[in-house]
Amino acid sequence: MITQSYFPKNEADRVIWLSNFVTKVQIHATVLALNPAELALTLTDVNYYNWILQTWYPAIQQSAIEATAFKGIMGFGPATPLCTLPIHAPMTAPTPAPEPGVLTRLYNLVARIKIGTGYTDSIGLDLGIVGGVDATEHLTPEYTVMTERGPLIEQVNISYIKYRHDGISIDSRRNNGTWAFLAISMVKPYLDIRPLLDPLAPEIREYRVRWFDKGEANGEHSAVQRVTVGP
Repeated sequence: MITQSYFPKNEADRVIWLSNFVTKVQIHATVLALNPAELALTLTDVNYYNWILQTWYPAIQQSAIEATAFKGIMGFGPATPLCTLPIHAPMTAPTPAPEPGVLTRLYNLVARIKIGTGYTDSIGLDLGIVGGVDATEHLTPEYTVMTERGPLIEQVNISYIKYRHDGISIDSRRNNGTWAFLAISMVKPYLDIRPLLDPLAPEIREYRVRWFDKGEANGEHSAVQRVTVGP
């Protein structure tokens, strides 16, 4: 089970963390460029999971304790007129119920938030998503590639986490052509604003990146990411 350094280890603290996140992510949603559908899904996910931790799971545990005690009394006594079958009030879960994988989606959302252009350290602290020092060796950059509307045609937004590196070196190819060096980026995001090969036809652009430090590209190439760019 994968966890993150910012996510509390015990469930009582997780309830507090999740409650804070639900409140604060709505406040910062516009600055972080979270669209309404993504925000709604996140609220559904977190509220449901928090209900499991705060209400359902403790009740189930208490029911198990009572059931075990009742089974023992019925098996071996002592006899008592007050010994009746435990009955528990029904619980109503929040609706709609999300698909499994709530924490996986939450961790992915936090990762995207942290590489977004609107993210700041103060927002991270407010959301509770600033963990301990990351001492992991990142062999390749973590980056996202997405299209957005430019002044004349679509452009490609490449954002990334630097992890104490100077920046990244970006290679690209178009329509399954030859890989070629595109740019060095030391300030996120990098915008690929090249004109289309054919002004009237969309094209496929692929990207791979490496670390850039002290004037040189270094390390392994990342996995390739692909987008379609249109007029």
